[in-house]
Amino acid sequence: MKAKLVKDNIGKDIIITLPADINWNQYQQELNKVKDYKNVMNFKVTNFPKESKIGNKCYLNYKGFIIGWMKIVGFEEKEFKCSTTGKLWQGKFIQRSGPLNRIDPIPMKGFRGFRYM
Repeated sequence: MKAKLVKDNIGKDIIITLPADINWNQYQQELNKVKDYKNVMNFKVTNFPKESKIGNKCYLNYKGFIIGWMKIVGFEEKEFKCSTTGKLWQGKFIQRSGPLNRIDPIPMKGFRGFRYM
């Protein structure tokens, strides 16, 4: 009997694009707050990625380059106030936490929402 690969348990990694006007120093402050998994970063989306799961990688596209990845730790619909900017957000969010795992930059044009790897 052949072994059957169960794709439902794997999930797909995704890529998100950070807005080009993000101040990297301010973003680094947010990264520092989540690197120990005690907090989360939220990325607003219209719909959740149906083919991704908690534990998959979320690659970051910044100013035309994929620069690294973080772990997906949740998918939540909520309203919250950003602890860094003070801005009120409402909607569906992909949650990331842990360290930013840097990679050699890979060129990629920016886009809205998310894409599967």
